[in-house]
Amino acid sequence: MMEPGAPIQLESLLPADGLAALTAKAQSAERLQLLFDLLAPALGQTGYEASARAFVTELATRLHCDRVTLGTVLHGRVRLTALSHSSTFSPKTTLVRAITAAMEEALDQRQTIVVPPLPTTPTQIRRAHDELVREFHSAALCSVPLSCDGHVTGLLTLERGAEQPFDRTTLDVLEALSAVTGPLFVMKRRDARWLGGKVWESVRSQLAKLTGPRHVGLKLATLGAAALVAFLFLATGEYRVTAKTVLEGSVQQAASAPFQGYLETAPVRAGDIVQAGQVLATLQDHDLKLERLRWQSQRDQLAKEYRQVLADRDAAKVEIKAAELAQAGAQLALADEKLARIRMTAPFAGIVVSGDWSQRLGSPVEEGQVLFEVAPLNDYRVVLQVDDWNMAGLRVGQTGTLLLSSLPHDELPFTVTQLTPVSTAKDGRNYFRVEAKLTTAPSDRLRPAMEGVGKIAVDERSLVWIWTHDIVDWASLKLWAWLP
Repeated sequence: MMEPGAPIQLESLLPADGLAALTAKAQSAERLQLLFDLLAPALGQTGYEASARAFVTELATRLHCDRVTLGTVLHGRVRLTALSHSSTFSPKTTLVRAITAAMEEALDQRQTIVVPPLPTTPTQIRRAHDELVREFHSAALCSVPLSCDGHVTGLLTLERGAEQPFDRTTLDVLEALSAVTGPLFVMKRRDARWLGGKVWESVRSQLAKLTGPRHVGLKLATLGAAALVAFLFLATGEYRVTAKTVLEGSVQQAASAPFQGYLETAPVRAGDIVQAGQVLATLQDHDLKLERLRWQSQRDQLAKEYRQVLADRDAAKVEIKAAELAQAGAQLALADEKLARIRMTAPFAGIVVSGDWSQRLGSPVEEGQVLFEVAPLNDYRVVLQVDDWNMAGLRVGQTGTLLLSSLPHDELPFTVTQLTPVSTAKDGRNYFRVEAKLTTAPSDRLRPAMEGVGKIAVDERSLVWIWTHDIVDWASLKLWAWLP
């Protein structure tokens, strides 16, 4: 029985094995907390070297070490990265060289090296570690490899005084810490690289997958992509220049007002099909008829007077009246000519491509004003608006194909007949006018001013060139413009 007020002893409440288990759990929790405390400074920093300095400094403080050093393994060699309680150091100093040699000794053996060794430590080569102890009076020394994915990526070297040699408990903490810090520092080092280094590392990783075992899917996909690229470089296709295309009549005849007057009739308008000689429009003839009547009366009067002076044998008056009579005759002939031209007719059978005066009857027209334009229905020319960078390969006589927007299923073959050497600026681009002629009989459904897309066959070229030459030419031109 326990006396009242006596302190409770934990050993008296638990059996021996339960007490041992509880003690082990407490020790494990303490170690875990220690690991978190050691990792916290490294996780709190963004850069790789800053994280390494914070980590080794915290490790030296927590584990009561005189000096803690972190080294990074690069291409099989160790490069010193961080030294506790020091922001900078020279890699050429004797101390740094001795620590690097000790790290490389641990790297070569892929195991932790302790000086002085523990009783359970297997046989190891410690020549570099003994040299470091002898030269810099570090009584206790420990080098721990940091691993990631089965590879040693870094090493920790810890130095203490003679009063605190490294025991098994400390080594267990360091080895547990190395399993976590190895991947952590690898990740931070990768994030700290410049873009070129990241790209090179990614390329090396993919090449290792291609040349190493496994990754059959990646190898098959790479082989297929290589075959596709080889096909695109070796295979050829027909290179064709594409351009906006307009269909025009081979001849376009204008019907203009023969003199100033007023519009009487306009029975046709744009889009109507007309026959040769068909009336397109007429002008009012009231004024012309009155003018003709006036000149005719004046001519008759002058003819009578001319006969009278001729009978009087007055030579001077005869000449004057003869001139006046000729003038009146000329004006009468002009009036007759105008009356004969009040009817504007179609010069040939075709289609009216412009002009609609049906809503403006009686309106005045000026002499020479174009009222209608007529184009033939059975003879067309193809006009392609070719961009200036595509003109280099075009020649007269090349063939092509035209698809009109209104007839997208009818291919119309044509032959290039003329290359206009003058560019035209329109809609923010420069293009050259290229004329061609249809090589087949035109369909009855074709009309002037129809638009579509024409393609001119140039020659055979590689598929890669056909698909990329536009962007390559643009990039070359921009580069040339930017260069000094």
